[in-house]
Amino acid sequence: MKYFNKLEEWLGGILFLIVFVILIAQIVARQVFDSPLIWSEELARLLFVYVGMIGIAMGIRSQQHVFIDFLTNMMSEKLRKIVFSFAQFLIFVSIMLFFHFGVRLLKGSSFELVSLGISEKWLYASLPFLSLLMLVRFLQAQVENYKNNLTYFPVLFFLVASAIVIALILFNPDIFKVLRITNYVRFGSESVYIVLLVWLVIMFIGTPVGWSLFIATILYFAMTRWNVVNSASSKLVDSLNSFSLLSVPFFILTGILMNTGGITTKIFEFAKALLGHYRGGMGHVNIGASLIFSGMSGSALADAGGLGQLEIKAMRDAGYDDDMCGGITAASCIIGPLVPPSIAMIIYGVISNQSIAKLFVAGFVPGVLVTIALMIMNYYISKKRNYPRTPKASMEVLCREFKGAIWALLTPVLIIAGIFSGLFTPTEAAVIAALYSIVVGKFVYKELTLQSLFKGCVEAVAITGVTVLMVMTVTFFGDMIAREQVAMKIAEVFITFADSQFMVLVMINLLLLFLGMFIDALALQFLVLPMLIPIAVHFNIDLIFFGVMTTLNMMIGILTPPMGMALFVVARVGNMPVSTVTKGVLPFLIPIFATLVLITIFPQIITFIPNLLLPG
Repeated sequence: MKYFNKLEEWLGGILFLIVFVILIAQIVARQVFDSPLIWSEELARLLFVYVGMIGIAMGIRSQQHVFIDFLTNMMSEKLRKIVFSFAQFLIFVSIMLFFHFGVRLLKGSSFELVSLGISEKWLYASLPFLSLLMLVRFLQAQVENYKNNLTYFPVLFFLVASAIVIALILFNPDIFKVLRITNYVRFGSESVYIVLLVWLVIMFIGTPVGWSLFIATILYFAMTRWNVVNSASSKLVDSLNSFSLLSVPFFILTGILMNTGGITTKIFEFAKALLGHYRGGMGHVNIGASLIFSGMSGSALADAGGLGQLEIKAMRDAGYDDDMCGGITAASCIIGPLVPPSIAMIIYGVISNQSIAKLFVAGFVPGVLVTIALMIMNYYISKKRNYPRTPKASMEVLCREFKGAIWALLTPVLIIAGIFSGLFTPTEAAVIAALYSIVVGKFVYKELTLQSLFKGCVEAVAITGVTVLMVMTVTFFGDMIAREQVAMKIAEVFITFADSQFMVLVMINLLLLFLGMFIDALALQFLVLPMLIPIAVHFNIDLIFFGVMTTLNMMIGILTPPMGMALFVVARVGNMPVSTVTKGVLPFLIPIFATLVLITIFPQIITFIPNLLLPG
């Protein structure tokens, strides 16, 4: 049983390493031997589909998929248990439907994966087989949920129900036709509004966002045209068969390896030698280290969790108050998703079909602007509170710390230079960054072991699983949005209240700022952008600018209660109350918001450099 419980870790970690090796071989074959591998990209994408779904199973077992809990936290204990059980039932139904659609896709697939010369059944087999693994992990999670109550009736119910449903699916593929609500009642054109209302309800009572999207879409097809749901379900798998999406786990891995390989310490010490002697020096060090680290991980929470503990300890030792330590650590972590490489920009690029290279360049200027704005606020507060300065580092110390951090500092240079020279695609740049962090951690800093490397790969698979579930279900959900032209209907509302492009941007910013208070940034990106991007197109808004603006806006969301994820992460690593971090971050929201206003009024700040370097 012990080895079975570790199945995802071993299987996901090994497959992820295989994808890693394939992509390295692809780069070497093309760049060194000038003989591109025809099969490598397709095989990497195929294996990534499996890796991503294994990550979903890991998220189910640990119950780490993104969900909204601020309403459930206000409920009584009894009511919370009821809505929790209902949410678990919806997850169970979703997994059963995953298996059902997977079986149908597997039976119906007849094309060939051309470069590999194998049937596409290998691609679609991932859904039925790994949904069974998801089911097993779901049942194990239920045992954990109910063992303290000394009742296993819910577990027994799910076990018996799954056996019956699986048997019915295998022997009667049309069993789910009973879900066709149109057999009993017709809702007509009102169906989509009912579905959206149901979706909001089940999401806000604690159903993980990914599963709530899936259930809502199933309800839509049941209320309108169930006969097309099987063809639409192919998007669950096809949405993952993307080479651009492959870059996400490798940038995540790079951030993890930077933390475990001793690289973050070198970054912090260099920033301290460079900036520590100014007024509010340790705050400047915190911000500067985040800017440097953001050029490697591309993730706000990786910054908060990785550098956060180090930064908070150093600031405390220098005499800074806890609210300042926590507030500036949380505020500075949002630089990560702006400065390239950025996981948020990659996801936006996939959703909007925009150049990820252009998005990377476009994010650099606002990232620097946020850095400067945060430093100005830090100087003001530090001067007001009379925080001490650290002694100015001598040139010898500065050179020594620079020498120690040079390998880490070269990472963003390597990524950006590789992309803009045309040597690498953004996905290949992510692979090179991960490989570089392994080499530096193992042979330069000598703190990375094979065991920690494999553990890092497993962690990257688990984190990727959260994103993968969102990608699958939001693409499926997007089918409903497209069929009902929801985006165009929202655009009509915008037209009613807005008479210019600028007013549309103001309304979108206000909408995102409001939603960001309640919905996690990752969830918000998947939920709202598919509906807002067509509106941006309708009003001739540059989609590269739009991606950067919405990313910065949603980063404000991770700093605002009640769903400010950065606040929770910093509170955990700093061992301080969330209220203390929240109090400390409030002054820093002013310069961040001012930057958002500035780029909204003057979009050219963002578009100038990408249009200059990457025209067309």
